[in-house]
Amino acid sequence: MKSFLQGKKPAGFLNRSLIWLDGAPLWWIGFPLMAILFSPYLVLRQGSVFPIHDQLDETLLTYVLNARHLFDGTSVFPEILGGIGKSGMQPSAVLFIPLYALFSPLTAFLIQYLAVCASGFWGMYGSVKKLSGSSILALAMAGAFCMLPVQPIYGLSIMGVPLLLCAFLLLSEKKHVAAAYSMIVFFGLTTHLVLIGYAVLSFWLLDILIRLIQKRHNFHVYCGFGALTAVYIIVNYRLFTELLLGRSNYASHRDELVNASAPFLETAKDVFLHGAQHAEPLHDYLILPIVILLAGEGIYCLSMKKKGKLETQLQKTYLLALGGMAALIGIALFYAFCKSRPTVDFKNSVNGFLRYFQAERFYWLYPSLWYLEFALVFAFLWKMHKTALWYKTAALVLVLLPTINLIKVNSSFYMNVNQINNGSGITGYISWESFYAEDLMEQLENAIGKEMSTYRIAHLGISPAPALMHGFYTADGYSNNYPLEYKHRFRQVIAGELARNEEACAYFDCWGSRCYLFNSVTGTYWMLQKGSGVQYENLQFDLDALKGLGCEYIFSGGQITDAEEMGLTFLGYFETEDSYWGIWLYELSVSQNEQGKQV
Repeated sequence: MKSFLQGKKPAGFLNRSLIWLDGAPLWWIGFPLMAILFSPYLVLRQGSVFPIHDQLDETLLTYVLNARHLFDGTSVFPEILGGIGKSGMQPSAVLFIPLYALFSPLTAFLIQYLAVCASGFWGMYGSVKKLSGSSILALAMAGAFCMLPVQPIYGLSIMGVPLLLCAFLLLSEKKHVAAAYSMIVFFGLTTHLVLIGYAVLSFWLLDILIRLIQKRHNFHVYCGFGALTAVYIIVNYRLFTELLLGRSNYASHRDELVNASAPFLETAKDVFLHGAQHAEPLHDYLILPIVILLAGEGIYCLSMKKKGKLETQLQKTYLLALGGMAALIGIALFYAFCKSRPTVDFKNSVNGFLRYFQAERFYWLYPSLWYLEFALVFAFLWKMHKTALWYKTAALVLVLLPTINLIKVNSSFYMNVNQINNGSGITGYISWESFYAEDLMEQLENAIGKEMSTYRIAHLGISPAPALMHGFYTADGYSNNYPLEYKHRFRQVIAGELARNEEACAYFDCWGSRCYLFNSVTGTYWMLQKGSGVQYENLQFDLDALKGLGCEYIFSGGQITDAEEMGLTFLGYFETEDSYWGIWLYELSVSQNEQGKQV
């Protein structure tokens, strides 16, 4: 009997151990990994830090407002921008809305984040395991992928793609079909059609067309496509009725969106090398190894095919890797095409959905595709039996180390560990508690002393998100779909200041999703910190127009030195030890017209 230490193929204790490990089910490692990754939030709690832009300052509120009105039957959310219909405040993942009704916003957000991260890990593990047969490769890819700095507020629109692929592969093999359909429904309820849904449906439809041409029919693959499509139609029925039947009760501010163009080749290159907004794969150090391995494996395949010795399994893996690279290049080129001058000119010449739909969001597939592509080129090596497994594993670790380090320093885990060790005084991070400043908002509520639904507030130099989270009703806000008529009315308020600041004017008129009190002093900046020393003077706001929007108070991040001359009454300055903000509270005085009416 050959001893465990002296086996011939493969030889050596290390190699034998790795072979055993490579065949073992390592999916369970996801549980301790999730415990480690989320332990800083249990330590910091309200002191946890998260990216603010487009997350804490906007999209999170779509969940909070939907949860507040979950069972009241309202079709309009009155808290923000004079009232926005439900179709304009639909969150990215409807399945998570009940969390915000059952738990505090922070707890709900962390549960959502855990679901997103865990889905990313097990989805990537399952997909790579099926494509490569290697548990080691699957674990490495899953561990790296789930730590990418995605914004969980978008649900599984990035992290869930490998989970959907895993479901697709199961249906293709006609295995565990019930689990596969469950994953499909879960994906549909935790993603958004216009963020990633249309992209994955497009690739799935392409696969179906190829199957039909080749007459390789698979009933479950067809039904899986139908199931995902049905979920999206049900979840987005308001969107479909507005687009197809024209039943929208208002024109969206997006009808005046002005799309900007970018150079084709430069844009394609930048996206291919770095990804794009909200979907950064951090794959900088993976590109060269992938290209080298892909070229080398191509030469090997040609050589072995000429000799008639090319294994079918290796050929299939290489063709998948080649197809993956073609998809990555194609997505970058398509993004550049969507941003090119002819395309942008066409979009700006039409109205409605075609004007503002971001078809280029296929790049949201990039994080998943780059790590799957890396797994495929290494899977080719794994399936070559001439090289000892410990060589392959060592190569995998060495090649991955720079990427793992890049992911680590950009991850939310690292950011919060840094916060634990050093605090905001050194890190400069803004915590959940500091940003939403609940104690500060409560002080302001008490200072006003009226039911919050009876008046509105506007913000100068600061974000409206903390006030909205607390329960204030705001005349301003950040929304990607609110009435165009309201944008025009709000513009009347800030028209005098926009005339004095060309950049702010272009920002508001050409985009307008941030409907704030932009001005000539702080421009479009909305994160004035307490102690900033900013002072406002001679602001050309139309306060009568602002009062016409129901606004009675202004929360300002800087002192308005000539408030009385403007028609504002100073009610006090407020800050707390933990708040990021220091707020000057002003009341809009009764205008001369209103005084005449009262007489």
